[in-house]
Amino acid sequence: MALSEKATQQIITLLTESLELQRKGKKGYANTKIAHDVLSNSKAESTVRRIKRTLLDSGNYRGYVGQKPIASGSLTVPKAKRGKFTGKRYVFTSAQNNTFVHEGFLASLQTYCEHNCAELVVSSFHYNKNGFQKGANGEVWFDARVKELLCDKPMQVAKGLVFCGEFDILPTAVTPLSGLHNYTSDESAIIPHAKLQMESVPTPKFDAPKMMYTTGCLTQMNYKQMKSGIKSEWHHIFAALVVEIDADGDWFVRQLTAKSDTGEFYDLDKHYTPCGVTGGHSVEALNYGDIHAAGVDEVVADISWRNRDSILDVLKPKYQFLSDVMDQKARNHHNIRDAHFLFKMFNEKTESVLDEVVLTANIIKETLRPFSKTVVVESNHNLAITKWLKEQDYRKDPVNAIFFLEMQTAIYKSLQKGESLHVFDYACNTYVDGMEDVLFLKEDESFRIAGNIEAGAHGHLGCNGSRPSMQTYLKLGIKHNLGHVHGAAIREGVFYAGMSGKLDQKYNKGGSSWNHSHIVTYSNGKRAIVTIKNGKWRG
Repeated sequence: MALSEKATQQIITLLTESLELQRKGKKGYANTKIAHDVLSNSKAESTVRRIKRTLLDSGNYRGYVGQKPIASGSLTVPKAKRGKFTGKRYVFTSAQNNTFVHEGFLASLQTYCEHNCAELVVSSFHYNKNGFQKGANGEVWFDARVKELLCDKPMQVAKGLVFCGEFDILPTAVTPLSGLHNYTSDESAIIPHAKLQMESVPTPKFDAPKMMYTTGCLTQMNYKQMKSGIKSEWHHIFAALVVEIDADGDWFVRQLTAKSDTGEFYDLDKHYTPCGVTGGHSVEALNYGDIHAAGVDEVVADISWRNRDSILDVLKPKYQFLSDVMDQKARNHHNIRDAHFLFKMFNEKTESVLDEVVLTANIIKETLRPFSKTVVVESNHNLAITKWLKEQDYRKDPVNAIFFLEMQTAIYKSLQKGESLHVFDYACNTYVDGMEDVLFLKEDESFRIAGNIEAGAHGHLGCNGSRPSMQTYLKLGIKHNLGHVHGAAIREGVFYAGMSGKLDQKYNKGGSSWNHSHIVTYSNGKRAIVTIKNGKWRG
């Protein structure tokens, strides 16, 4: 069918308008309607389709969609597109399209922001239950209560921290941080998403630790009831991140996780509700990052439990958990055949395993408080003393011969009675007074807190004798507070603490994901990661 130039241009104009309507999630013009309006022949629909196909194949409509051309480009790198926040305290969360907010959580966040002079920032994400396409099959809208809070662009929050509001990641993504670890170069990043996750990213060993966070969500659960949607509904978290920036420019991030029914939440020793805030609350538990007494970071120890205004004395946990408190540096199986290391220990007069036991026990005693039960979690470094006793020869180690034989005698007497001696527990209580109130857990001994969070596992054991991983504990189906990996992390109910020891333990070579982080568990079972940097733990 031959068309005049005028008819062709009219069809192109209507096709362009139709595309714009579809882009906005609205119904576009049918091909039959265009044929009828322009050619007065609804049966000429095939002609309209032919023009549309030709234009699409050429990559454009020879015109514009709205005010922007179909084909475009930019030479501006993403970093140059960032805006900049100038405040000192922000709360970041996310909201889904066509979904109402959790009113209790929003009100509690507003209470928090008012009380702490913070700004609430919300990033949008799209999820279409019908077509899984942004803006497809219906009008897109956001709850009016968050419209003025939306920020869907990259923003520099502080030096070394970026809010990536430009990301629109499906809430069904299993690992929303996947592939983004170098997106912000060496800067830490906050990614808006309905799940609450966190990763420690390796950086050059002596550079500042890099962290990746997701925000959690402000809107209600609204998923397609198929496998991906049902799984995501299970892991949907009503949560936000608070970022505090101090006078030195150092920033501190914590998770604010709400109760699903009320939207109320804790942050450190305060409780925030839609009606107000109360203070002076004790937390359920504090899991320190792995301590490694012979290589403990003295600044971290001061901030965590030694000072009068330490984390321990501010939060007053009902329980405190110490992992890898013994380092067994004096005679560790990793360096027992390293002649240079052994000479260094000899030269520094740090060869005595007994001296290290006494040092470790005294650090445990430093944490003792009348309001808190101190629990030592059985860990691979604590167990290293047992491995040493099983494998080494005291006759070749005169510095440790007497202690070695005393411990062996105790072990064999225990075996003679049909018992199993907890070696680290026995050593601490035998050679140091005042340890009676410390609970030493045995390997595989459970200790549940705040309902059903397992705090008795260190993280060094896999399943069925295999090596451990994050996936190991995800499959167990029980929430865990763990250590062992030395880098803080959160994923689907599994929390990892970082280190209380020095970030350079001499055996960790190359890039490092280690950081000084502890897990705080609140009385309602919600948790947060507290990270120490530059001698401070909050802004």
